[in-house]
Amino acid sequence: MKRSDRLVLEQEIKLSASDPEILHSAIGSALIRSYMTKRAEPARYVSRYHDTKKRVFQQLRCSLRSRIEGDVMRATFKEKGSIVDGLSRHSELEADIDDWLRSPGMLPPGVLRDRVLQLVDENEPLETIVAVEMTRTILELAVNETKMECAVDIGQVSANGRSVPLYELELELKRGKLATMREIAEKLKAHYDLRWSEETKLAVGMRLWNE
Repeated sequence: MKRSDRLVLEQEIKLSASDPEILHSAIGSALIRSYMTKRAEPARYVSRYHDTKKRVFQQLRCSLRSRIEGDVMRATFKEKGSIVDGLSRHSELEADIDDWLRSPGMLPPGVLRDRVLQLVDENEPLETIVAVEMTRTILELAVNETKMECAVDIGQVSANGRSVPLYELELELKRGKLATMREIAEKLKAHYDLRWSEETKLAVGMRLWNE
């Protein structure tokens, strides 16, 4: 995923599994292989979701994340979005960073920093409220003019001293028709023990604070 200097609408379909072998079977299927144009080596991703002591971002239903993605580190700000029947829609901004965020002032100059500073002071301390550690395998898919990224995430979500496993497959629309991506997701769901994800990784972590 590349750095964004403008607000970008991200459309993803998320499916969850009860076991990682289900995900391996899905991405090794003839269906996925027939559309695959590239497969990357698995990479380690470590994420921290941040908020202020007063939980400003949670109240506004947005999020600020810093994440190690293989050999790079990025900050991502996601605006309020929705997730229905696995389809997640939200706008986001990204920027490369050098360290875990401890305050908004650590963000590099640019659109992301400007947006965050509209909501909180640059010196406001940031707390880590949810952490995610996972291995991500990315496949690039093409169906005629529709281009997608298929990401398989295997790991865990942690918060409040507790952890739950994470087994998720995401299809992200890069170009073309959402209906085409939905059709592939429906086929995967029909042939494998997959279910629509109704929560983001952050929401899963926040449940660990509330349960």
